[in-house]
Amino acid sequence: MMKRFVGWVVLLCCLVGAVLPVLAAAERRVALVIGNAAYRDAPLDNPVNDARDMAEMLRRTGFEVIELINGTQKEMNRAIAKFGDRLRSDSVALFYYAGHGLQVRGKNYLVPIDAQISNETSIRVESVDVDGVLDQLASSELNVVILDACRNNPFERKFRAMGGGGLAQMDAPKGSLIAYATAPGKTAADGDGRNGLFTGELLKQMQRPGLTIEQVFKNVRREVARATRDNQIPWESSSLTGDFYFMPGGRAPAAPTVASTAPDAVPVAASRPAERPVAAPVAAPVVVPAVAVVPPKAVEPLAKATENGNDRVIEVQPPVAEKTSPPPVEPPVQVAAVSRPAEPPKEQTIRTANFTVTGKVVLDPVTGFMNGEGAIAFVNGDRYEGGIVDNRKQGRGTFIWPNGQRYEGEWVNDTINGHGKFFYTNGDRYEGEFVNGEPHGKGTYTLQNGDVYVGEWVRGNKHGQGRLTWTNGDYWEGEFRDDRQTDNGKLVYGTAHTPEVAAEPAKPAAKPVPAKKGK
Repeated sequence: MMKRFVGWVVLLCCLVGAVLPVLAAAERRVALVIGNAAYRDAPLDNPVNDARDMAEMLRRTGFEVIELINGTQKEMNRAIAKFGDRLRSDSVALFYYAGHGLQVRGKNYLVPIDAQISNETSIRVESVDVDGVLDQLASSELNVVILDACRNNPFERKFRAMGGGGLAQMDAPKGSLIAYATAPGKTAADGDGRNGLFTGELLKQMQRPGLTIEQVFKNVRREVARATRDNQIPWESSSLTGDFYFMPGGRAPAAPTVASTAPDAVPVAASRPAERPVAAPVAAPVVVPAVAVVPPKAVEPLAKATENGNDRVIEVQPPVAEKTSPPPVEPPVQVAAVSRPAEPPKEQTIRTANFTVTGKVVLDPVTGFMNGEGAIAFVNGDRYEGGIVDNRKQGRGTFIWPNGQRYEGEWVNDTINGHGKFFYTNGDRYEGEFVNGEPHGKGTYTLQNGDVYVGEWVRGNKHGQGRLTWTNGDYWEGEFRDDRQTDNGKLVYGTAHTPEVAAEPAKPAAKPVPAKKGK
């Protein structure tokens, strides 16, 4: 009997330890990670691996992560805007970029994979200004900017004003730290292994418990300089006024596969209020034995409010393909199976610092992850009810935001994927196919005034064959491209059509656009 009791105590301690990073960091941690490698003229080997590994490490240390791989300029700007909208005054914000970067006249620019740089002027048009990233961080309490973008520049011979290599030094605003892969004006080689030398060493140091962020980068600088015989010396500019730890002392990071950011949803109609909130990530739970068992209850509709959050489409929406039908999209990756506890799920309540789960769930004794069916109430007011696999939303589920927006449908690996319905606060709704949080495939968008679009979608835009029908019975049918009607279509008048309406030009398509944020 005593052995069984001791065993349960040990298991409970392990489960509590799994979320120490989350509980130790009372602040809200939000990160944007971008890795660009697929450049047409100057491809790189490491940035994709660097970005993916960095995103995983940040999730393990309690960050909500927006991740963008091989981003175009449009995608990067949307991701940066979403990142800024998720920040609050008590946030810790971290921006990581791996890829090509360049400096011109002392200003630093990040190069999207679709950049077409032919002269100095085109840099401002084709690239992303690092100052714009810093502007997005103004509202947060502590900011970290990591630029592994000091490779040899493929454009440097084209312009007199361009620096000879690397990035220009920037002064860190108060409460900020800016880290470079090497000293300003110098270049760093793309690594020979899975990761670049700078990011590879940074990943090692980040998981060491009890190191302040200054100690982390000091160790990185020492090890990189030693490995390159001082040919590459990482550099930081800091104006931090307090201490920050990726891993507080006492424990290494929890096992990977901690849930990423909460549902990334779909675009909203033009008349829609500006913003909507985003759910907190699902972290490994702490079991509270003293809490009474409470059966799961249905999610009640919440009072509608002015939208004050954001959605994925704002951030990472790829550009519309120049085709008339949806291009192939990689199917979402299913959650990898792990060992499951032998006992069936049972009714229980599990509480953590960020959410409470009530339902038929069971904790994996090896990983500490939840599996089963349950209702999750997040501290920010978000609610989810449905399937849970390894702490991630999976299968069918409903997510409700505090402002009343609601998604009902299928989830894969914590992201909206499959068939579902999205209801907006102004009465608009979309029903159809989703891929990675965006309408993609066939779907129907109904505006609150009764106008309806039925047809094909590509990454959140009307694109392909479709029909837009107005409330008076008129409709336009044909080819849409980039959310607009083309010349390949026809306007048909309905029974309620009048001569006055006939004299008017064709009506524009009802265009759903991404909500702007303001997690």
